[in-house]
Amino acid sequence: MQEKIAVVLDVADHGVRAAFERCLAEFADFEVRGAATSLVELVVREAASEDIGPELDDLRPFLDAAHGVEVFLVAPRLSTDTLMQAMRSGVREFFQADSPEDEIRMALWRFKERRDKRLAERQGQNGAAARQGRIINVFGAKGGVGTTTLAVNLAASFLSRKNGAMVSLMDMNLPFGEVQLFLDLHPRYHWGEIIGNISRLDATYLMSIVSRHASGLYLLPPPSRLEDLQMATPENISALLTCMRSLFDTVVIDLGMYLDEITLKVMDISDDIVLVCVQNLPCLANVRRFMENVRGVEGDLVQKLKVVVNRHLPESDLSVEDMEKALGIKVFCRIQNDYKTTLAAINQGKTLAEIAPKAEVTRSIGDLARALVPPGEAKKGRGLFGLPFLSAGKRQG
Repeated sequence: MQEKIAVVLDVADHGVRAAFERCLAEFADFEVRGAATSLVELVVREAASEDIGPELDDLRPFLDAAHGVEVFLVAPRLSTDTLMQAMRSGVREFFQADSPEDEIRMALWRFKERRDKRLAERQGQNGAAARQGRIINVFGAKGGVGTTTLAVNLAASFLSRKNGAMVSLMDMNLPFGEVQLFLDLHPRYHWGEIIGNISRLDATYLMSIVSRHASGLYLLPPPSRLEDLQMATPENISALLTCMRSLFDTVVIDLGMYLDEITLKVMDISDDIVLVCVQNLPCLANVRRFMENVRGVEGDLVQKLKVVVNRHLPESDLSVEDMEKALGIKVFCRIQNDYKTTLAAINQGKTLAEIAPKAEVTRSIGDLARALVPPGEAKKGRGLFGLPFLSAGKRQG
């Protein structure tokens, strides 16, 4: 099977073509070809007039192809007669010249789902081979330790893991999540929409809810109304995360700082629990209490625990070594203190990688992302960002 999905854009209108190119560029799978070949899987054709008969005749070789070529049609006006004629001919998706990009994007997701299903059936499987992405939740030992800053920039770091990486950031820092402010996004929807319509949950519906940041991150913000929050249960949050795991290579969750049955369920599902703290006694006491609480619940959550010291101060009265002795575990990573740079990123609604890619704080968050990748998934001999892996001693402090 070819690595890329070959797409032919037979579209003369510059605005329509640009809209399709932008939407296709959001997916790593598609590659626009200059002309039709035997490997083409999707043809987008713009009809020159409302009479689409000649266009359908010209498209007949694709519509009748045995290897599953799909055709999208753009027409000046989609009357009932036009739609019926196109449907009978085998056209799968229809657009007008002024169709919003959301419609194009969703049509591409539906195409990918149908294609994956066809490929799986050819291989004798019952369904599409889904991703099994990793879920990493970021939990704060107390308020004000930089949990959201770390979650946002950790997710952004995972985008550099591979070309076309699919990374999502889910905000469960309730009741007032702030991730959208950190990314200067104004999402139309939130995960409460999905919880309220959980029976509709599938890949297409999920992707119609998430918002995409310019960096490539997909964001799922929290609901703001109390009635939407009250609909969340461990069961429907689990169903949502299972769907997200199948779509994204990495799901980073800003889990806030409160333990309840929902956050414990998220931790149970997650691959890693990043516990964020700073070098002071209240944080140290809260980390200890956290460890005592999770040891008493079902599942081996302590084994997933990665203690991260944020805003690391080498000359602090409470050293990292003192914290390790008190907790009985090693600190997994230290994030450099750079208040000025992180505040600038927050105020600009950008990630640290965008405004200060060479800053020490950016590099240390990149180190954390690299350290969280299982050895079997890492590039041999290189880190996620083209750098050698840190030694275990340096990574853990």
